[in-house]
Amino acid sequence: MLKNMRFPKTLSGFSLLFFLTSCHNVNNLSSNLSPVAPSIAPPTHPETPVTWELKTVNHPGGYFCSNGEMASGPITQNMINKCLQWGGGSACFNNQWSETLFRRAYGNNICPNGSHLNAITGYCMEVNDSLGPFPQDLITACQQQGGGNSCLSNRWDSQFLLSLIAQAGLINLPSRPPQFVLLAFDGSRSLEAWQKSRHFAKQMAAKNIPLRFTYFISAVYFVNTGDRLLYHPPGRHRVGHSAIGWGGTPEEVKQRLEQLNLAYQEGHEIASHAVGHFDGSRWTEADWTREFNYFDKFIFEAYQINNLEGSLAFDKTAIQGFRAPELGQGPGLYQTLQKKGFRYDTSKVAQSNYWPQKPNGIWNFPLASLTTAKTRKNVLSMDYNFYYAHSQAKPNPANAQFYEEDTFQTYLNYFQANYTGNRAPIHIGHHFSAWNNGTYWNAMFRFAEAVCGQPEVKCITYRELADFMDLLTPEQIATYQKGDFPKLSAKESVNTDLISDDLSGLGVNNPQFAADDFCGTVAVSHPNRR
Repeated sequence: MLKNMRFPKTLSGFSLLFFLTSCHNVNNLSSNLSPVAPSIAPPTHPETPVTWELKTVNHPGGYFCSNGEMASGPITQNMINKCLQWGGGSACFNNQWSETLFRRAYGNNICPNGSHLNAITGYCMEVNDSLGPFPQDLITACQQQGGGNSCLSNRWDSQFLLSLIAQAGLINLPSRPPQFVLLAFDGSRSLEAWQKSRHFAKQMAAKNIPLRFTYFISAVYFVNTGDRLLYHPPGRHRVGHSAIGWGGTPEEVKQRLEQLNLAYQEGHEIASHAVGHFDGSRWTEADWTREFNYFDKFIFEAYQINNLEGSLAFDKTAIQGFRAPELGQGPGLYQTLQKKGFRYDTSKVAQSNYWPQKPNGIWNFPLASLTTAKTRKNVLSMDYNFYYAHSQAKPNPANAQFYEEDTFQTYLNYFQANYTGNRAPIHIGHHFSAWNNGTYWNAMFRFAEAVCGQPEVKCITYRELADFMDLLTPEQIATYQKGDFPKLSAKESVNTDLISDDLSGLGVNNPQFAADDFCGTVAVSHPNRR
């Protein structure tokens, strides 16, 4: 089980952090926010001891430290935006808020508004920050690694968190790994597809079944058609050309950006599917570098390019994974990905029981080679391959029900073989296309409903899978690959301690931790200001 590790952001050179052992020098939020904020009590005198205690935010959970009136955070950018909308002004950027305002701005989910739960660490994340409060034993471990006073922050860099867990040996990995299921989409143009996929995840959450998608987005869909000449694609493609079109009007781009932000804020992952959807298998490192530079420009300057107001809910560091259009990968791609800071690639194909390895310095998360359940054809674990195998990639709605059942049963066979075998991750890729009357989306959703709530099954993002893989040694991966662990018995008690879908990872309900372990020293940081 993870021993509740979360670590500071400053060690990676991000925000300026401060820590306070009392709140007498912290400006309170203005009472002008009434009825949001309560009346402000007189300032605490320096000689008056301040007692802080751990409290829950709402019914789903979430924790913060309180002195009875003030909350010490964490405070997200979305919470600041709400505060500003309510008239809080500059006080919204203070380090501590009134409890009433904090609870209202926090929202009704387990994580603060604008953040999401990481299924591997069990902590809420805002972009690349893990959010506090943090128990004393973790602070001590962090300081022993040289973190100093920054370990007292309530924002810790998630990558440092993972590296510290591994270096300090603060994890007991299960002998039997969870069964990870990765469900992803390529494309990103269709507003209906964005809404439908997000709605499905919410329906699953209402059944207490967490499910998060990875969206591999194509950057051309975030540039209006009138500005297409901004793109000078690699290879011999003409200026302004794209194999999949462009984003339409600025208003259409605006709606797509809204969906992108909502998906990210709901805990789904945003990853890269390049720009013009060209086969780059023969591209050089320079070609791929140009393509990735255009991706960054078109996505992270989308509001400026399209003359729109607003901003993205994430920054460049959130883009950690890649899938090559048409799976057109080659040496030039892998020379570029690591230099560009990617953690994983999903452009290759492997056997269905493959446990990820790390060639070229990044994780290889390949699609699986499968045999269809009814038609007995060789396919990849991707909807287009079924569409081609079933009807040569041409519409044939008359057989849609049969195609759906073939796809669904193939996915189930893939799952059952791994679930009862070596537990290699399940990789399923789809597109924002409703081929054969939506047959393949129907099959994916049926599959997710069938498996995501089963014991020891985690339907997560690729970024979360990379987090888990970063905790493993090569020896542990080899053990998993061989399936050298006790297999799941239907009668046994299932241990799901390692991967948390609530905040039990905080240790709050663990007898070894008292409230003083979290709130004995109040740690705060300046909220993000974007």
